[in-house]
Amino acid sequence: MDEIVSAAIQRGQHLNHIIASNELSASRASIYRYLEKGYLSTKPIDFPRVVKFRKRRTRNLQPIPKTAKEERSYEDFQRFLTEKGISYWLEMDTVTGRIGGKVLLTFNLSFCNFIFARLLDNKTANEVAKHLYAIKNDLHQKEMDFCELFPVILTDNGGEFARVDDIEMDVRGESKLFFCDPNRSDQKGRIEKNHTLIRDILPKRSSFDNLTQEDINLVCSHINSVKRASFNGKSACELFTFTYGEELATLLEISKIDPENVIQSPQLLDK
Repeated sequence: MDEIVSAAIQRGQHLNHIIASNELSASRASIYRYLEKGYLSTKPIDFPRVVKFRKRRTRNLQPIPKTAKEERSYEDFQRFLTEKGISYWLEMDTVTGRIGGKVLLTFNLSFCNFIFARLLDNKTANEVAKHLYAIKNDLHQKEMDFCELFPVILTDNGGEFARVDDIEMDVRGESKLFFCDPNRSDQKGRIEKNHTLIRDILPKRSSFDNLTQEDINLVCSHINSVKRASFNGKSACELFTFTYGEELATLLEISKIDPENVIQSPQLLDK
């Protein structure tokens, strides 16, 4: 067991993933106890973080006009889901690199925590609208509609999401956009949790300027391939492809990574 666990931890893998992907009989508590007693060759400092706190972001963008947010509050979001009988939604957010540099536009599907992202040149409403249009167009070329796959979008009040009509509009319909209450990132806690996994690979204050979209796809593919205790040892990728099929995952530029090859540390992008 030492060889399996220690090698996996050196790749930045988390204990839930290691236990599930290797079908270990030992529990998390047992492995931590082995570590404390020095039974494992790995050291405590090698373990991935348990919790990281999110740094408050500097707001340089103009706020979204109040008129654009009418009937799009978090309360409206909850009411809409109930009235339409919809049980899932797409959470949308951004992850910043260096100040003024490239940023990530992230999307997280609520029922399975499947994440995909696009690398933006800057944190502006125009960049968000441009990349969303590209995603919708790619799906449309394959006779798929973004608005049917993801009928509801939940995001925060960042000015990069000000172009509401462009975010909602699709070729053959529209998605419905809603906003969290101010300073309530917990209302989209699923994507916030996945952001901590992104930060395992792309630490805070690191620059995204030299990254490519292929790099970001790789990061998301590894995150989606992590075995999760909350999914009974399944990964987000497994749940997503079971529901939608592998073609959609491929169109969103996500690939399944074999469990033993999952890396959850900056070494994933070592070049």
